Amino acid sequence: MKIKLLPEDFVVEELADIPAGSGSIAIYTLEKSGITTLDALAAVARAFDLPRKVVRHAGLKDRHAVTTQHLWIEGGPAKSIEEKGLALRFLKKAGGPPVSRGNRFRIVLRDLDPVEAPRLAGAADSVAADGVPNYFDSQRFGSSRHGEGFVGKKVLLRNWEEALKLALAKPSRFDTESRQKRMQSFKRHWGQWEMCLERSGTRTEAHIFGYLMRRRGDFSGALKLIERPMLAMYMHAYQSWLWNEAVSRFLKHALPSDVLMAARYLGGYLWFHRFVPADLSSKWRRMTVPLLAYRTRFEDGGVSLAYEEILRAEKLEQGDFKPAGHNLPYMKGEERSLLLIPAKMKAGAIEDDDKYAGRKKSVIEFELGRGGYATLIVKKLRLMISEGKDGVDEVEAAEEE
Repeated sequence: MKIKLLPEDFVVEELADIPAGSGSIAIYTLEKSGITTLDALAAVARAFDLPRKVVRHAGLKDRHAVTTQHLWIEGGPAKSIEEKGLALRFLKKAGGPPVSRGNRFRIVLRDLDPVEAPRLAGAADSVAADGVPNYFDSQRFGSSRHGEGFVGKKVLLRNWEEALKLALAKPSRFDTESRQKRMQSFKRHWGQWEMCLERSGTRTEAHIFGYLMRRRGDFSGALKLIERPMLAMYMHAYQSWLWNEAVSRFLKHALPSDVLMAARYLGGYLWFHRFVPADLSSKWRRMTVPLLAYRTRFEDGGVSLAYEEILRAEKLEQGDFKPAGHNLPYMKGEERSLLLIPAKMKAGAIEDDDKYAGRKKSVIEFELGRGGYATLIVKKLRLMISEGKDGVDEVEAAEEE
């Protein structure tokens, strides 16, 4: 099974409530393809001659897709713009920002086995009925794509130098060529801050290496110079991975092995249920699982046991999650639904694939609430139609949704 062969194979439309009445907040729709959300926001800011930070949005959308989402600007102009890769349409002036409810997806599944493809409709019905575990998919883990660990874990262990090294000197094949070269150079010359400064390619890199030239050994201070949204992303990535691991362990404790299937992702393996037993269905639909933080308390014994196991495996204790100090990143606790249940799920007709000779294709459509990953739905469909075999190929790792 392949997805995202073409941008138009993966269509995302943000669902949002637009405030009634009038006001000073300009609301727009942004349609884009082939560029990241952050690049699109920067283009809008340039076109309106405004600081980038005033262009607000509810979430990031995939680059290799056709996506529509809402933007808003306090006091923004009643103008529309169109340029390569994006079209911005002014909607109205309102008293408040739009409120995102989630996203509608239309995804073309390609390279389907002719024997497996007829099972897709039944698999879609099963996913609509029982959902999927509400994991964070690979998009969440771009900051750890080098495969050498999480910045967030090093922060918890107060290993400031290793945290900084992971952020600046561990290249990934997913990075741009220029960034890979810079990071390789930083890795070779780590500790030679003058040489690292000369090779800096961003303002943040220059600030960090300049700081280390003046205050050698102060790695916690240098870490604070990373933009706060990026520091938060590092912490959230590790917290999200722990959540995934805890939920996988929870499912393996709660269900027989023949009810479970595993799919690969950037953080390892995710376990999916074939179905939810009738005696658990109502409870699991209401159930939430906390993202772990210093003061997290567990209401469910199975979740508590799962977190105990993963913390032991990671050689951590919950006390390690205590905030380290002023302006240093930490993890905030929140609840996340155990299950992700798609709405308005349907699978289209099976057709010959025009891109893969002798193979089939189909279109699936569904809606998800905020924070849900469409690729999880695709992963479970693949497991269902292949009777547990893993294998969904994406053209490239998606951007955080």
